[in-house]
Amino acid sequence: MEKIFKMASDKPTYAIRTVISALLEEAALTRALLDDNSTAHIGNAIVCLSTRLIGLDLTLEQLKTMLPGMFLTTFTFAYTFDIANQTFSVEEDTINKPNRPIPSGRLSMNGAYTRWLISWVISLAIIGLTVSHQAALVLLQWEVWVSLFYVWPKFQNWVARNLFTAVGATIQLRLLDAVLVKTIPSFRADSSLTWLLFIWLAWTIHVQEFHDTEGDQRVGRQTLPLIVGRRGQFPLRVVTAMIIGGTGISSIVLAQLWRTPNPAMLYLALAHLLFMLTVAVRLVVLPFKEADKVTYKYYYTLATYSLLLFRQHTERLGSFGGNAVELG
Repeated sequence: MEKIFKMASDKPTYAIRTVISALLEEAALTRALLDDNSTAHIGNAIVCLSTRLIGLDLTLEQLKTMLPGMFLTTFTFAYTFDIANQTFSVEEDTINKPNRPIPSGRLSMNGAYTRWLISWVISLAIIGLTVSHQAALVLLQWEVWVSLFYVWPKFQNWVARNLFTAVGATIQLRLLDAVLVKTIPSFRADSSLTWLLFIWLAWTIHVQEFHDTEGDQRVGRQTLPLIVGRRGQFPLRVVTAMIIGGTGISSIVLAQLWRTPNPAMLYLALAHLLFMLTVAVRLVVLPFKEADKVTYKYYYTLATYSLLLFRQHTERLGSFGGNAVELG
């Protein structure tokens, strides 16, 4: 009798351990799915959010209220993309990123399809209930946008690829704006920041393509570096570097920073120019796979951040064509 009682009492414990083990395994798998693009997703969220917060003077309580929504929107935005991308790009990942869950055998194709379908439905419900219906509609637009490029009909030309990232970044910005509206109902988003982000990415995001050329060629993906060919890749790097470096220089010239007595604004301008020129120089001087990967994942993110941050401060202070006298 005692043995039977002990076996019965062990069943709930075993069930709990099984559930915990399954949850931990799923968490580890989710981390592996999100790992490669985490810098881009989190970086863009930080860039957009911190830029939007300039001049809002939020209280500590408002920030605390806002953080869960920011985390959920950033996570669902990232997972929506990564699960679809990796489910429908296995051949490319087998060449370029063999350590990802599907090529490595950690996640089966059936498991990937199941997670893709379930997560896309659940994400809409979670965002709709925790943030707003408007935020859920924005996330739905992201799902449709991802579907067009990674599920069907899979637009592959280089213009479409640049547009995918440019539009995607503005969608993430709108998701974060929805969280801000929930926290501060009077908040009105500045559309000029959205347009700046879109134009910048549309013209320069092919920086991400240089380190994936081998896999892209195998699967027939029409990226800009492959279209111009081996001989045209160096001129493409030079032109891209000129666009990026020129953007940094022109931003400072337009702001007329020689008029400002504020050293903080000058330091920000110097950092902005430094990040832009670093990306430009690395593109030309370090034209190999690992360096290109670092250039895109880290330096390009910093350059984008500095561009938006610098623009937000200069416009807020009226320094484009005027005189910036403070930095708060």
